[in-house]
Order: sequence, then structure tokens, then C-alpha cells
Amino acid sequence: MGVGCVRWGLAVLAWLAAVLPCWAQGVVVGPQGVTGPPAAGTTATAAALTGPLGAHASLFDETPGRPLDLAGARAQLAAGAFRPSAAEVPNLGNAAPPRWMHLVVHNPGDVPLAYRLYAAEGWVDRIDVWLVAGDAAQDRAQQHWSAGDERSPGRYLRIGMGFGFDTLLPPGRSEVFVRADSVDAAAMTLRLIPLHATAAIEGDVQHWMGLVHGFLLALVATYGLLWLALRDRNHLRYVGYVGAYLYMHLAYSGIGPQLAWPDAPGIGRYAILLGMVLFSSAGLTFARSFLALQEHAPRLDRIVCWTVRGALATMALFIAVNVQLAAVHLAFAYITLFTLSMVGLGLVAQRRGREQAGIFVVATLASMLGTLVTTLAVMGVLPFNIVTFHAVEAGVMLEATIWALALGLRLRRQREDGARARELAEHDPLTGLHNRRGFLEQALPVYLTASRNARPLSAIVLDIDHFKRINDRHGHAGGDRTLTDVAERIRAACRGGDIVARWGGEEFVMLLPETGAEQARMLAERLRETFAKTPLVLADGQAVAFTASFGVAVRADGMSLDQLLQAADMALYRAKDAGRDRVAMAGDGSREGEPAEQSRQAG
Repeated sequence: MGVGCVRWGLAVLAWLAAVLPCWAQGVVVGPQGVTGPPAAGTTATAAALTGPLGAHASLFDETPGRPLDLAGARAQLAAGAFRPSAAEVPNLGNAAPPRWMHLVVHNPGDVPLAYRLYAAEGWVDRIDVWLVAGDAAQDRAQQHWSAGDERSPGRYLRIGMGFGFDTLLPPGRSEVFVRADSVDAAAMTLRLIPLHATAAIEGDVQHWMGLVHGFLLALVATYGLLWLALRDRNHLRYVGYVGAYLYMHLAYSGIGPQLAWPDAPGIGRYAILLGMVLFSSAGLTFARSFLALQEHAPRLDRIVCWTVRGALATMALFIAVNVQLAAVHLAFAYITLFTLSMVGLGLVAQRRGREQAGIFVVATLASMLGTLVTTLAVMGVLPFNIVTFHAVEAGVMLEATIWALALGLRLRRQREDGARARELAEHDPLTGLHNRRGFLEQALPVYLTASRNARPLSAIVLDIDHFKRINDRHGHAGGDRTLTDVAERIRAACRGGDIVARWGGEEFVMLLPETGAEQARMLAERLRETFAKTPLVLADGQAVAFTASFGVAVRADGMSLDQLLQAADMALYRAKDAGRDRVAMAGDGSREGEPAEQSRQAG
């Protein structure tokens, strides 16, 4: 009796050892969704699970060159060859052998439940899914779906969610078998979602896609227009970078296969790989331009340039001769090199003190962080959810935003530099008044307006008398201070609409709109008296006594601006010939003023 009990107990334990793992790897479904593994309860009242179910499944990798059908996979399952999955999203690596995933589904209800079964992301080459209802000995029903880039890229593809298949989960126990076969890496994101809930879940994903694409399109349009207006190569290369990522995102999110090449396996085979190479090449090209590598690191610039050319040419060759595995290795190696190189280029530029190199590094690190979070989520290191899975997109958007900000700041600085350059080109650096060029640019429109409307307009030209003596007696510093003092007094005496300039050396000019001959003469006389009666006191206490001579001219019909200035200049020479410290009117010697000292003696 004791021996029989022991044998019976061992048999029970052996049966449990064979059966319980299968149950532990299963899930329970209800009208509202997946409620967890059987150990967590068999009712549908618990909170529904909408995330990947890889951790509840078991996996088996085929032997290369020995493909299995469903019967062969079930035989391996019965033999214990399937192993429990530790990751929520098992990942099929590049050039990995086909992988099987097995999931037990329990429907404790009495009616079939309408579900959508998502099996893998949309870039897998070939995927087969079977739903087997019943126990291992006797199948009650079986469904089979085939999809993938190598078959029909758009068939069964749900944008942003991967391949999804609608089915009815019968009461009792069912099994899901998934076989993924892909040259490039593929994430096996197995989900079971009630059919009535898929619209909301897929809608959320599509809203996010719309946000991403709208944001990127806005950047492309904005900086594309800026490039058309300014022809700044940084803007064009930024548009290329953002546009390349937009294309790559459209390809791997399912929008491209769904809308552009739904039944073109030849395009689907290389669409994402080409996008990866274009994105990396556009990023490196933008980095060369933004960081001005050709200026501060010409050798490094040549290396980056030829790397980009080599990658593009090699990918074109692989596509032309249809070598997919080589294209996969190139695309993944190149995008890895690109990611690391972007940070390296930024650090090199920052070390050499290049402008905005720090901003470039921050932007690149943001993109790297997003990529790292998504990679760790797919590997199962981090929780797999909508935030972690789409972190790569958020990282690229943040990177693009930071770069857009940097380009905007650079554009503003260039405008400010241009304004300062124009200011220096049009103003006298010593006195702050317009120089000859600046005066003519300001004066011509005013003169044309006065001529067109037959309005009075006067010009005054003045010259400091015996300026060389001031330089000889007080030095060039004293001479410069005299010039600035004259400029300040002229500026104070003139109105806001008057145009004042240092004409050259110790000569100044004023253009006075809405001013007749008498008003202009009186202004010149006031300035003459101010200069003569109020010496300049230097910082060392020395007094600089000086006088100035003035020539005044009034616009006449048919007279050009040059002729007006020449008339005022001729009057100035007459004032100097008459003894200096005078105001002379063009064409009227009787209006010349007397020297201040003579006026005092006469008075």
C-alpha cells in the first residue's frame, strides 16, 4: 500500500510538473479583456491587461535550415522544448532563426469572445499565427493567418500597432501559436484586446502618430520656407534630417505600407532599411554644417563626408542586387555609428569652443535617451507601455525642437550682427552720427519727398576752424573730444526729423526738412555763437576754444541733392575765405555773418 501511494504521488507530481507550466504561462480572458494568468484568478472581473503578453508565453527557436509547421511546433511543445519567456516583448534579433511563441488562453465563460490578436510589429518579414481551440489530443477548431513584409506589407497591418487578426475565442482552453521569421530584428508584441476596445486603443496610437507627423511636417514646412527665403544651408540640411526621420517613421509605423506599398514586398523589404540610412546620413550632414566641421576640423569633416557617401552608395548597391541580409547589417551598424558619432562630433566641437556645440550635444543626448528607453522596454528591462515604447519618437521630437531653437537663435544673432554691421557701415564710430554713406541713404528719400511735394528743404555744411592747431596743442585725444563735443551740440540743436552726419575729418553736414533759408541761417548762427562763446573743457581742465564756419543752401526747383550739398559746400568756402567764424548763404554774400569778436566790438 505504501509503495503504491508513493508511486501514485510521484505520478501526480510528474503530471503537475508537465501541466502547471503550461497553465502558468497562460492568460484568462473575459468580456473586458485579459485579466491575468490563471493563478491570479479565472474571473473576468479583475482589471484588464492591455499590454504585451510575452511574459505569459513560452518560446522556441527553430534550428536553422529545418523549418517547422504547426504540427512540428506542437510536437516540440509536447516534448518540453519550449521555454518560458522572461520578456514582455520577446525580440527576434537580426538574422536570427525563426522563433515560435506559444500562449494558452482560457475563456471561463459560456460564449465565444470577439478579440483582436496583435502578434508582432509591422516590419517583420513573415509571420504566421494559429489559434487552436481544444486540448492537445483533439482539436476542435483551428484558424491560421499569414502576413508580413515579404508577403503583403499592408495586409492585416494596423497602423502603429503591428499585425492584428480578428477572431472569436471559444469557451474553454485555446492555444495561440505565433511563428516570426525575419532577416532584420522584429519585436513580438503579442496582445489580446477585446474587439470593442480596439478602436479606442488604436485611436490613441493614431492620435499620437498624428501629433508626431504634424509636428515634424510643421518643422519641415517652416524651415523649408526659411531656406527658400534665406538660402542658409543649415536650414536645408535640417529639413533633410527631419524629413528623413519622417519618412522612416512613416515606413515603420505602418502608414507607408498601408497607403503607399500595401502589396509590394520588394519595396517593403528595404523601405525601413533605406530610411535608417537616409536618416543617419541626413543627421551627419546636418552636423557637418551646423558645427562648421570644415572650418575647425577639416580632416574629420572629410571622414564624415566620405562615410555618408559610402553608406548611401553601398545601400544603393545592396538594394540593386537584392542582398537583404547585407542591407540589414549595414543599416543597423550605420545607425549605431551615427548615434555615437553625433555625440562625439558635438563634444569635439564643444572642446574647440564652437558656437552652440553645447546645445547640439544636449539635443543629441535627448534623442539617445529616448532610443535607450524604447530599446530597454522592448528588451523587457523597463516596463513596456505606450510611454516607453514611443520614447524614441519623443526623443527625436525633442532633439528636433532643440535644434530648431538653436537655428532660430543663430538666425537672430546673424540678424543682430547684420544690424550692427550696417550700423558701423552707416555711422561714424567716434561721434555716433551718420557717416557719408549713412547720410546719403537717409537723405535721398527725404529730398525726393520734398521735391515731389514742392516743400522747403535746406542744407548746412560746417567746418571747425584751424582744427589742426587743436590737435597740435591738445593732442589727438583733445581733437577727438572736440569732434564729439561739436556732434553733441549739433544733435541737441536739431529736430528729430533732421539728418546730421560727420561728412569727413572736421566737417559736418545737416539736412533740414520743412526749413526755409532764414530758419536755416538762424540755426547756423546759433551754433556758430555757441561754438565761439563756449569753449570745451577737457578732462585735465584745459579749455579748448574753437570756432566754425558754415555754408547754408536751400533747395531750388530742378536741383538735385548733390547740387544742394555742393551749393552749401561752396558757401562754406566763401565763409572761410571771408575770415572764418561766419555763416555764408549760397548765392547771397550779403547774408554772411560777422565773426563773434567783430560783433562784440561793433556792439
